[in-house]
Amino acid sequence: MAACPDMEARLDLHAAGALEPEETVPLLQHVESCAGCREALAQSMEVLSMVALPAPTAAEKAARDTVPQRALETWKRERMSQTLRRRTVGSLLAAAAVVALMVLMPGMPRPWATKDSAAEPTDTRAEERAVEAQTLADFEAWAGLEPLEPGATWEDEESFEDLEGWDDDLLGETL
Repeated sequence: MAACPDMEARLDLHAAGALEPEETVPLLQHVESCAGCREALAQSMEVLSMVALPAPTAAEKAARDTVPQRALETWKRERMSQTLRRRTVGSLLAAAAVVALMVLMPGMPRPWATKDSAAEPTDTRAEERAVEAQTLADFEAWAGLEPLEPGATWEDEESFEDLEGWDDDLLGETL
């Protein structure tokens, strides 16, 4: 005998334990009076009992109970790691900025400089010019260029016509 067509889905839901309580009472009353639905419910319960999972072991229960705590600890560890990385990167960037400022700003006071060297800025500037001149000469020798002389002219002035709009001070600094 077959189950009632309008009851088949409800019978399967009841066998799986997924039927709402307010729907269960009318279904059980119908099953008592209908042999086909009673047989279909028994078959559904039998099939579902075969595929049911075994009861969890004590170790599985303990592992399941500690999942929220382990997840929280993992999240805290990752959050702390991210914070430390950000702080480290921030500190390194700040240190690099300080070093860059100290190197690139020639007029900035140097904490390691003695007071005597600060009193003689003209000698220091003359030494810097001598070092720059020597560096330029070394570069020209390395590059195989002829030394630049003050007041020298360009060999081919026509090729430099597009430079007329440039700021001469800026051009002189870059050369």
